[in-house]
Amino acid sequence: MMEMSAADLFATFDLTAKLANQFPELAREFAPVQQQFDDKRLQPDACIMVYGVYNAGKSTLINALIGERVAKTGDIPMTSSVDDYRWNNSIILDTPGVDAPMEHEKVTREQMLKADAVIFVVNPSGAAEEEKTLKVLIEILQAKKKLFLVLNDKDRMDVEVFTRLKNDIRIRLQALAAEQGMEDVLQDIPVLRVNAEMALQAKLDNVPGLLRLSEFPQFEETLTAFIASIDSQHIYRRLGSELNAFLDKLLQTLDRQSTSETVRHVDTLLKNMVVQQHECRKNIVDEVRRQRDDMYRGSKAALRQDPEHAQARIESLFIQASGAIERVQTREMEYLVQRFEDDVDSLQATLTRQGQSHTLNGLPQMPDTQPGADRADPSEKGGINAEMVNHAVNSLGSLARPEHIVSGLKLVKEWLPSLMKGIGPKTMEKWGAAVVGKWIPYVGPAITVIGSLWDIFAEDNETKKAREHSEQQRREWERFLQEIDDFAHTTASQFEANAIRLVDESLTPWFDAQLDKVKAARDMASQQDRALSESVLEAQRLASRLSQFA
Repeated sequence: MMEMSAADLFATFDLTAKLANQFPELAREFAPVQQQFDDKRLQPDACIMVYGVYNAGKSTLINALIGERVAKTGDIPMTSSVDDYRWNNSIILDTPGVDAPMEHEKVTREQMLKADAVIFVVNPSGAAEEEKTLKVLIEILQAKKKLFLVLNDKDRMDVEVFTRLKNDIRIRLQALAAEQGMEDVLQDIPVLRVNAEMALQAKLDNVPGLLRLSEFPQFEETLTAFIASIDSQHIYRRLGSELNAFLDKLLQTLDRQSTSETVRHVDTLLKNMVVQQHECRKNIVDEVRRQRDDMYRGSKAALRQDPEHAQARIESLFIQASGAIERVQTREMEYLVQRFEDDVDSLQATLTRQGQSHTLNGLPQMPDTQPGADRADPSEKGGINAEMVNHAVNSLGSLARPEHIVSGLKLVKEWLPSLMKGIGPKTMEKWGAAVVGKWIPYVGPAITVIGSLWDIFAEDNETKKAREHSEQQRREWERFLQEIDDFAHTTASQFEANAIRLVDESLTPWFDAQLDKVKAARDMASQQDRALSESVLEAQRLASRLSQFA
């Protein structure tokens, strides 16, 4: 799984927003996504909200964390807005409850969009097992938010009873999750019990024994670790999931809007091509990164073992890595061509059948006549009238011509394999010039510096013994190892950057040419369908871009 950077995520969002603006009917669907990204730009850190059944002790729990009565508490819903409190360098948000009045719950749902993690508070005397409560927990997990379940045990139930209750809750969560196609939902959900009111009173009165009895210290320790586990990748993947869900809806909407069945078939081919192209590039880049890691380890080992002869070994590592990447690139491109040919064969058969069907059914048929019978008057029932002719003309006018597209796709299929010829040798020539030729000359001077540090340790035994325990020896050895590590990191990073650039220089024109050829075959369609097809293709590109981080 590749890491997602903030730059990649927000660049993909900006492109999606530009695309979404072309379709006002999707404004309501896009608004929550827009809100989440805008909020995260303003507040990059993790957002934690306290949520749950009202009167379960959410506000009391926050008061116990802070050690003061800062959040309003009561037997009726007290919170109609979202209030934030600082605890251990984190912002904790207090919200209305699950069963709060409708206007309060609306506030909570809006806040839920912003949250990266939820501390869900329930009263274990019964609310923890309620179906609605458990379904809300599943919704939180479906939204890719981290979940911490707190049972605020005001009545101090027996340990055995509490253990059975936890097990029952987990059984129900697993069953509800399975209904939604979710698995392994329990592994990252801490489930702890506390007595929040007792903990608050213990902190206010400074009674350590009472605080321990409330089980609050363990809760605070676990909560600290839970919040620390919410790293940037979790946040980015959650936002990426929201963006991807919108792109799925956009693609479904665009598919419905296309007026031509032929265009929809070709658009499906184009979408498949984009997905397969992204997968092809991902597999090649994965190999680049494997070779980068080998380069780092190999360079480091060569320099530590024998700096004097390390340059030849490092040059060999470059050449081996380049060859490995080239082999993977060739294999992936050949597989891509085979997938494309199979898809085109399937589409050709579909369009051919469609063309035959339109030939038979697209035009109105003359009424049946018996031999020798007089022809029916066109104006009579069953004959051709103006309405039928107009319907036939309009139907055919909205269709791309399947036979023309089939001919175009046959040419693309014949042309595509020839496009691969020469890619391998040309890429290897670039490897030699851009990677080995430009980077290897740097290796010599760098190794000279490392070698001079190595010479310090290539002394006779008497000198070594004299210096063995000195602070100077320790520092020189530390510098030597650090210089090797710096060189190995730089070498591997240079290799990776150049390799990905060269891969893209080979693949991008090839991918673009492949798509352009298929689009040219599709362009018998109407202007409206061509514009929709371009939007479909862009939405699929963005969805595929996000999928590599999923």
